[in-house]
Amino acid sequence: MPRAALLVGVAVAIGLLMLWKGLDDSPVAADRQAPALTDDVAGADSGTGGADPAVVTTEPVGGEPADADVVTPTSAAPTTTEALFPTPTHDPNEVKVLVANGSGVSGAAGKVTDMLSPLGWTMESPANADKTGTTRVYYRTEYQADARKIVEHFSEIPSLLEKMPTGGLGVPSKAEDRVANAHIVVILGSDQRIQSN
Repeated sequence: MPRAALLVGVAVAIGLLMLWKGLDDSPVAADRQAPALTDDVAGADSGTGGADPAVVTTEPVGGEPADADVVTPTSAAPTTTEALFPTPTHDPNEVKVLVANGSGVSGAAGKVTDMLSPLGWTMESPANADKTGTTRVYYRTEYQADARKIVEHFSEIPSLLEKMPTGGLGVPSKAEDRVANAHIVVILGSDQRIQSN
């Protein structure tokens, strides 16, 4: 019983001490203003009492000297506004697309060519490609956004996109001219990512 009374007494003393410190009206505590809290820090400005996100300062506390560490960034961090995939700048009828079959499924390139034709792309006649397990959509410089539109049409993810390799693509020699003429080349793989849709 005496131990419980002692614990209650200590708890009451700590509570009173905390209340007394919280209601401290000393000059140091009275001069210090509580920081303004806001959910939208980026939208706050000094006119509305919000914090300026570009300036971070620390004030001396208690017995610290007046020249305590003050951190003031000189500029805000740079932001990138350029999109990963820019908006297409070509009309579909200006973009030459070739579908080549490396899937091993007979007629797959013709089927995908027929699916893309009504969308306005200028379609090369379907071709064969070296057998591959992975479907890829290759694009030439400045045609990345157009290639992304094709990938999105098939509800696929952008990881299928790849810049046209400088060494060319694995296709039979009779299809090399069509590859050289195309802005975008869809190589169908045995994963059937596109032709299965």
